[in-house]
Amino acid sequence: MITILTDKMVDDLGQNMYREIEKARQDIKHFCVGNMRVEPCYACRGCEEKTYKRCVIRDDADLILPFLVRSETIVIFTSIVFGGYSFPVKRVVDRFNLLARVHYDFRDGELKSGKYSGVNYYVIGLQDSPHTEEIKVFKQLVFETIDIIGWKGRPFVLPHDADEYDNLIQKVASL
Repeated sequence: MITILTDKMVDDLGQNMYREIEKARQDIKHFCVGNMRVEPCYACRGCEEKTYKRCVIRDDADLILPFLVRSETIVIFTSIVFGGYSFPVKRVVDRFNLLARVHYDFRDGELKSGKYSGVNYYVIGLQDSPHTEEIKVFKQLVFETIDIIGWKGRPFVLPHDADEYDNLIQKVASL
């Protein structure tokens, strides 16, 4: 299964990818999280202690998370805000802890969690102005997420990496 998450600013790019991949695969779902009510993670640890692997916050993340759990590919489209995800997308990414193993491993000198291996995680950030430092921070953030959770993938920044965008669509469709 492939799940695509977008914020409002880049939903047209996400819709475009969805339509192209849907031609090759039927197991695809798209969510515009900018139009949904997803509360921030309050780090209450309820998902670890009270309601094991379920967030105690009842919101629209309940609609998204079942698809993410079944996904072998997760594609996120976000506008870049201060070198990070947009606020609606960040709220969903903060809930990724629910997808990861409860127990941590010690790998590469750090504590790391992880979902089942083999998940492809691609993040496409939209950055109109060429702030190279902000792009660098964004890419570092995505690579850190990939490293901690133990997934595969990489970030792209449009229009900076526009040449690779069509290749990414074909790659995801063929997975």
